[in-house]
Amino acid sequence: MFKKLENKIKELALRIHDSRLNDSKSIYEDSKRLYELTVIHKYLKNQERDADWLLHEERLKETLKDLNLDTKKTTSTPHNASEIIPLIDTIKDLVTEIPESDDDK
Repeated sequence: MFKKLENKIKELALRIHDSRLNDSKSIYEDSKRLYELTVIHKYLKNQERDADWLLHEERLKETLKDLNLDTKKTTSTPHNASEIIPLIDTIKDLVTEIPESDDDK
């Protein structure tokens, strides 16, 4: 269908190109028809892309559903308090070991 439409658009464009300038009524009618066909062509192309996207979107949803990517939230804290306190002590020790610079004074 697109090929027929594209061929008709080319035919009208060539007819306009080859027509004489004094035949303004026929140029006007052909131009109007050419515009209508290009609008229809653009609309159908967009519909085709939208239809393709809907198909791919549906396939994507099915694939994601099959993968079962639902995650369960963990209620426990990821870090143990017994690990955090020694880390804080280590940081305090490092800070006391850093020599003072002239900027600190």
